[in-house]
Amino acid sequence: MKDLLTLMKDFRRAYAKADRDGLLAATTDDFTWHQHFATSEDGLPTGRILNGVDELLDEIAWRGEHWQGVEYTDMVERATEDLLVQTFTIRGAEDGKPFHANVVDLYPVKNGRIQRKDTYWKQLKQEPI
Repeated sequence: MKDLLTLMKDFRRAYAKADRDGLLAATTDDFTWHQHFATSEDGLPTGRILNGVDELLDEIAWRGEHWQGVEYTDMVERATEDLLVQTFTIRGAEDGKPFHANVVDLYPVKNGRIQRKDTYWKQLKQEPI
């Protein structure tokens, strides 16, 4: 079985390049991404769920069109037996509106592949980029 930190590096590289084959190799067939925020039909803040690599790629493309000046800093990755933990700070703008957050991503691993990406954002003071 692949070392989990190597798996994370492979996933991160494929994510950055929007490499479908690389993402498929790093994730399970039932991969889901539970995002940090979305508003449900009843107005409650809930996480939006993306199913599969194709929806992940759609999100990457959407971010490419709507996010500007994005910076990732203070990246730390840790692995347990079946879980990857990634923390970092993100800063940028979405359609001109600045955002700045500390992020925790949890990646449960099943049979040597990432099964889910659970994203949690703690919003920080909005300052101009």
